[in-house]
Amino acid sequence: MTFAIQGFGNVGSWAARSIFERGGKVVAVSDISGAIKNPNGIDIKALLKHKEGNGTLKDFPGGDAMDPNELLVHECDVLIPCALGGVLNKENAADVKAKFVIEAANHPTDPDADEILSKKGVVILPDIYANAGGVTVSYFEWVQNIQGFMWDEEKVNKELKNYMTRAFRNIKAMCKIHDCDLRMGAFTLGVNRVARATLLRGWEA
Repeated sequence: MTFAIQGFGNVGSWAARSIFERGGKVVAVSDISGAIKNPNGIDIKALLKHKEGNGTLKDFPGGDAMDPNELLVHECDVLIPCALGGVLNKENAADVKAKFVIEAANHPTDPDADEILSKKGVVILPDIYANAGGVTVSYFEWVQNIQGFMWDEEKVNKELKNYMTRAFRNIKAMCKIHDCDLRMGAFTLGVNRVARATLLRGWEA
């Protein structure tokens, strides 16, 4: 599969690294200095080394410069916005070529774009789920502090995978019940949990 990643900070760089290590092809990347593309795939290991020495992606020799705004509508299977909110909107949503959008940023898709993309059949993995890994691992840190011992990286990754897999299955089940998309399924699941907890505490509906 091919991937385009907007943002190459803590979220985007690690997403790119993970994709690259698993054999995925990152064909476009951007950061504050601009954007680059390579239809044959960007060498992410080399790009990370370049950024470490230069601070940004600028002048990286392993890709051609492109307009950062064009990255969002670049030819790819999966688009991963990892930077700003509202970058997918009614002005560009119709031109998005990706089949999947993974919202690693907070609220990168505005309501107009959400509707347009859904009508096009684009599957959106919503931010409420897609970027929850950091918060989940922060919870793991709290658990370790309470228990008084440390997990190794393998344990953290295993537990994170378990949590995220279970959450996705629960979201999909909610989507099936209500015949809705992943975003509405995630919201419905969250609201139901809060409502149930509220009732258990004796609050009236």
